[in-house]
Amino acid sequence: RPPAPAGVGGCAGTDTPTPMPTATARSVCTLSRSLAFSGLAARGNRARAPTALSPRRLPLAERRSHPRGIMSHNHLPVAGPRAGSAPSANQQAPAEAGREGAPAPSSPIVQYVVLRRDLKDGLGWPLGSIVAQACHASVAALWLSKEDDTTAQYCAPDALDHMHKVVLELKGEEQLRNLSKKLDEAGVLHKLWIEQPEDFATCLATKPYRKDEVSPFFKKCKLAR
Repeated sequence: RPPAPAGVGGCAGTDTPTPMPTATARSVCTLSRSLAFSGLAARGNRARAPTALSPRRLPLAERRSHPRGIMSHNHLPVAGPRAGSAPSANQQAPAEAGREGAPAPSSPIVQYVVLRRDLKDGLGWPLGSIVAQACHASVAALWLSKEDDTTAQYCAPDALDHMHKVVLELKGEEQLRNLSKKLDEAGVLHKLWIEQPEDFATCLATKPYRKDEVSPFFKKCKLAR
């Protein structure tokens, strides 16, 4: 058979090595060994490097009962959001859903009472008589709406000590009657008290309402003084 190709300075065994200077042969051998060792080391490092999805060994107690034996990806740590990063849509959804589903605070139940200012200033009525007119109108409005759910809440035993009334005033009888007409047109249940035997309007009181339902009708009224 033909002779084998010559080796390099005796580093790779051959039948007929080519003569080479001793110093050169040593340098070549050293370089070859270094390259071979570097390649093996790199392969070893790649083999040992952990990947992001590498499973870890379970504790012994869990290993015995785990259906797949030794390894499980379910026990890998889950990375949380990085500091300063914006929350994802899934993270924002529960908070927004909670805000949307939260009930809005309800408006308080109140009874509006409107007096005539001129009963005191122009006609000289005593304070007691004016208060009596307000009481008449208030009680009458409650009785007329006794079957109403809001009135039932307003007069419930646990609410009797927490009643709310808004006492307002208008200039005179004409303004009071105009307000009563406006409330009638809007379907706001109220009692316009007509004093007898004088036969003139002295006071107006609504049935109990949520404040935000009827407050716009009383914007032109002033607080009674």
